[in-house]
Amino acid sequence: MKNQIKLTIISLLMVFYANAQNKTILVEHFTNTLCSVCASRNPGLYDNVIAQQDVLHVAYHPSSPYSGCVLNQHNKAENDARTNYYSIYGGTPRIVLNGSVQSASLNYASANIFNSFKNISADVSVNVSQKIEGDLIKSHISIIRLTNTPYNNLKLHVLYVEDTIFYNAPNGEYTHFDVFRKSANGIQGTDIVLPTNLGDSNIIFTETAINTAWNKNRIYTLAFVQNTSDKNILNVAKSNTNKTSSTGFKTLEELGINVYPNPAYDFVNIDLLNNEKTKVTIINTLGGVVFNKEIVASEKIDLTIYNKGIYFLNLENSNGKIVKKIIIK
Repeated sequence: MKNQIKLTIISLLMVFYANAQNKTILVEHFTNTLCSVCASRNPGLYDNVIAQQDVLHVAYHPSSPYSGCVLNQHNKAENDARTNYYSIYGGTPRIVLNGSVQSASLNYASANIFNSFKNISADVSVNVSQKIEGDLIKSHISIIRLTNTPYNNLKLHVLYVEDTIFYNAPNGEYTHFDVFRKSANGIQGTDIVLPTNLGDSNIIFTETAINTAWNKNRIYTLAFVQNTSDKNILNVAKSNTNKTSSTGFKTLEELGINVYPNPAYDFVNIDLLNNEKTKVTIINTLGGVVFNKEIVASEKIDLTIYNKGIYFLNLENSNGKIVKKIIIK
């Protein structure tokens, strides 16, 4: 397995000027799998993030207040370094919104926490894509200048994030969302200088080896530009998770299944395109099974008896298996 990380920055003149856009909000979330307070407050934050438009989330796991957190031990140095960057090491849960540290007593379930960060014009646009080739993740990031606002101390951060980890943690949490795994270019980031002209772009390529502890079907690339002078995040974007690699899980198409709608309100349809006998299990974020049935034909599942939020739909038949996140609104 290759261990080196390659980083190339190319200045590219775009043939068009990008349209004005608002900044996407990044929630940097500091949590710990032994923290009981985290277990009680995190679900409200997750539901809040999902309900918003243009909000992204990443979860770091610092070693304080509990050094036994297994998600911290996977990459202690970088998890702790990001927490120390904001001078909030020592307590969880904490959140930082677009580089602004929020009060520990903030109500994470309130949509109002995002109000002062919404509808702010972006000075840069960030676009991210990735592909997996063998044991490598290759990411492509473009940063387009949208305004003439001057900046002198910018860093690009490129992170590999696992969208969901299923782990029955000591604090009672079973599902862990958007878990930070590794920086592609070091937790300190890479110095960048914006192009001189509007519409010009920096193109960045990163390449790194996949850790065997990761589910590479769930890994995506998250990239953001941060001003080191005031820690303000100029903009952020993520890639889609890469579905080309095989870890035993299949796509819905390979199983011959169609699931809709998602997000769902009163019901979700499970269409068996080939009438293949299929085991259907729905699990909540605490790991509890709320629905379990083997179906032999398409079925409409009533969701009105369940609380709103995130659930996991497990489907398995002779063609393979899949775990799909569904949202009940």
